[in-house]
Parts: sequence; structure tokens; C-alpha cells
Amino acid sequence: MDGNMEAAVARMEEQISSLDRRMGNLEKLTESVQALALSVQKLATQQSRTEHDVEALTSEVAEIRDKPGKRWDAIVAALIAGLVGAAITYFLKK
Repeated sequence: MDGNMEAAVARMEEQISSLDRRMGNLEKLTESVQALALSVQKLATQQSRTEHDVEALTSEVAEIRDKPGKRWDAIVAALIAGLVGAAITYFLKK
């Protein structure tokens, strides 16, 4: 029986050693997954900030783009009003 017992103990030691290696590998894998999750969280936060910045920039670009058009419209309106006023004055003095 001592031979059987020694063989069983040897098998158990092998299994324990194998399980210990596997558990070490799983711990490393778990640490890697946690690091990856933190990286993804940081990326999501950065993406959210980037989206906000892009929205703000889009709004500012639209404002800048529309300024010359508004100025041009004001100039044209002033010219038309001046011409209409001059024409009315011309016809009223005749």
C-alpha cells in the first residue's frame, strides 16, 4: 500500500503544481483584463471630451462663416435703402 500511497501523493503534487501554474496564469490574465478595462474607460472619457470639443468648434466655425454673410447682407440692405431714399427724394423734388 505504501507504493500506491506514494504514487497517489506524487499525482496530487503534480496536480497541485499544475493548478498553481494555472492559477498564476489566471491572475496575470485578470490583471491584464483590469488594465484593459481601465484603458477603455479612459478612452471613453477622452472620446466624450473630444466630441464636446468638436461640437464647440463646429459652432464657432459656423459663427465665423456666417459673419461675412451677415455683414454683406447689411451692406446690401443699406445700399438698397440709400438708393430707394435717393429715388424718392429725386421724384419728390421734381
